[in-house]
Amino acid sequence: MKPYTFIRMIGISLLLQSCEFNCSVGKKDEEIEKPKTLNGRIKNDIQLETNGVKIEKAYLVFEDGMKVPEDNVVDFSKKIKMYVFIDSGWTVIDGKVKLGASEKITALGKTLLDEKDLFNELSDGVSPEDANVISLSATINLKKEVQPLTTFQVSFKIWDKNSEAFITGSYKLFSK
Repeated sequence: MKPYTFIRMIGISLLLQSCEFNCSVGKKDEEIEKPKTLNGRIKNDIQLETNGVKIEKAYLVFEDGMKVPEDNVVDFSKKIKMYVFIDSGWTVIDGKVKLGASEKITALGKTLLDEKDLFNELSDGVSPEDANVISLSATINLKKEVQPLTTFQVSFKIWDKNSEAFITGSYKLFSK
């Protein structure tokens, strides 16, 4: 291993105090209404690929509902949520949709967190209405002395456990 690569790996390990994931399915009135001022369908340079699913819109917000700046430069003092609104595509069986979701955060080529199925607890499925609003969140707590700008790559996949439909994508977050 080259000394520079080794130093970068140690550096990123020292940068992070902790990371955590959260997810939800369905609307929460106080969370969904605030970002309606956003124009366009896909914001914050979220890269999406779909199979059998039609996306209405996707964007990033802070936990208080304020939109993340378009350049995705943040100070990581608040949790960041990605909302994906689905127009159609999930398979409904017995009035339920069964979804899976994974999320991975990397920085400087090192995997910081890797969650394989955030919706594993929802084995009974959710209503079709709730399945049309997906939120995945990531909290990255940095030490105050982090310098210079660090890039975090957040990759995700949301899939229908009853069909071949899925959404994959990624976005980058930059530390101030």
